[in-house]
Amino acid sequence: MKEPFGISILYPLLAVLVVAVFAGGLGIAFMFMESLHWEKWGIPWGVVGLGMAFVIGVPTGAALLQMRVERE
Repeated sequence: MKEPFGISILYPLLAVLVVAVFAGGLGIAFMFMESLHWEKWGIPWGVVGLGMAFVIGVPTGAALLQMRVERE
């Protein structure tokens, strides 16, 4: 079965759009956390915490999903 030309153009454009929205959302979240004032410490701990949550959370979530998929 041959795919229509419109669908073969639509899927890559949707993929680019999803990545751009996700990256924009992350950028906005990090800018918001950085804009919070942390007078007590002098460094933006919110950005550090959010970054650590991504560094630890993404591989943990991937491992849990992988175990769930292998079990099925």
